[in-house]
Amino acid sequence: MINLKEIRKSCGLNQQELAERLGITQQQYSRYETNTNKISLDMFLKILDICNYKITLQKNDETEKK
Repeated sequence: MINLKEIRKSCGLNQQELAERLGITQQQYSRYETNTNKISLDMFLKILDICNYKITLQKNDETEKK
């Protein structure tokens, strides 16, 4: 599971600084970190971009045999 707080800390920003870069309030950003509000995919991708954080998605090729 991806932790927004860990991502934010990895790029050396506090909540206020990251919120300013995202164009939202610190309170709104805090709600994302605490899972009080659901984050949109667009906002999540902006956070990853700001923090230069890369994720890799892998397809699971296992299939059930019947």
